[in-house]
Amino acid sequence: MTSPAKVNAPMRVSVVVPTYNASARLKRTIESVLAQTVPPLEIIIIDDGSTDDTRRICADFGGAICYLAVENGGQQRARNLGAARAGGDWIAFLDHDDLWDPDYLAELQALHDRHVFDLAFCDSQTVWEQERANVSRAGTRFTELAPAGYWQSMGIDTTSRWSVLDRYDYARFLAFHPVQPSVMTIRKELFQTLGGFNPRMRGSSAEDFEFELRAIRSARVGLIWRPLVTITRHAGNASVDGSKMAMDLVNCLRFAREHHGLTAAERRAVDAELQRRLPDAMDGAFTLRRFEALCDYRTMLAAPLDLKTRIKCGIARLPRSVANLCADALSR
Repeated sequence: MTSPAKVNAPMRVSVVVPTYNASARLKRTIESVLAQTVPPLEIIIIDDGSTDDTRRICADFGGAICYLAVENGGQQRARNLGAARAGGDWIAFLDHDDLWDPDYLAELQALHDRHVFDLAFCDSQTVWEQERANVSRAGTRFTELAPAGYWQSMGIDTTSRWSVLDRYDYARFLAFHPVQPSVMTIRKELFQTLGGFNPRMRGSSAEDFEFELRAIRSARVGLIWRPLVTITRHAGNASVDGSKMAMDLVNCLRFAREHHGLTAAERRAVDAELQRRLPDAMDGAFTLRRFEALCDYRTMLAAPLDLKTRIKCGIARLPRSVANLCADALSR
C-alpha cells in the first residue's frame, strides 16, 4: 500500500478557486491559502459571473492572486478554465466557502517527498452553519464518518500518517464517498488526460462525484489522514437538498455506466449501487413532484415495492394536476 521512501522536487501547486456571489466567504478562503506554511505557486480565482462585490474583494489581495472574471457557466467550467491557466505541475481545487489548515500544502509536499502518486485526498471536517450564527461540527470524514471496517477492508492502516493506493477500490468508492474537490490535489497531466470536469453535469449535485469516479480508475491515490480541510455546509450549498442529491447520484451512476467505459466488474458495482440508491431517488422524485423520473426509476428497480412506494408510483401515473393534489394529501 505504500511505496519506498524517495525525495522529489518541490511541488509546483496551482490553487484553483471557482466562485460565484460569495465574496464574504471567499475572503476567508483566500486568506487560508495565503496562510500556508508552504506557499503555492499561484492562486487562481475564477469569478463565474458574480454580481456581488467579488471583484473588489479580490482586488484587495493585489498581486497575491490571479483573478479572472468570466460569464456564468457553472463551477465545472470555472474549474476547467482555472486549470487551463495553471502554471503548476499540480492543481489543488478549493471551493469558495471551504478553508485549508495552514499545513495543508506542507503535508502534501511531505507525502510527495516520500511516495509516488497522481491524485491526493486529505481528511476533512464539516461545519454546518445554522440560523442565529449557530455552528455544529460533524466528525472527520475519513475516520469518524466512514463505515466500520471501510479502510481496513482495503488493507489500510488509518493510524499511519499517509497511505498510498495503486488504485482506489471502485466498488468501495461508490458505497462511501469520502472526498470533495477542496480536499483534492491532482497531477495536471492526469487532469488533462481525463478531460477535466464535465460541464454536461452542470446543475447536478453529483457533478464532482462524476469526475472523481473517472479519476480514481486511472490514478495512484495518496491519502493524508490529518483533517486539513474544513468543509462548510450552509443554506447556499447545492448538496444540502437531500431529495435532489438522491436523484442526482442515481443519474450520475447511470451516466458513468453509459459513458465511462467501465470494466465488467465496475459495471456490476454500479448496478449494485444503483439498486441500493434507487429507493431514495424515488422518494426524492416524489417529494420534488418529478413524476416522470419516478416512473423511470421504477423500471430500473429490481426489488419488490412496499405499499407506500406502490401508492406513490400509482399517483405518478395520474394526470399532473390530479397527481399533485394526491401527492400533497399523501405528504401531509
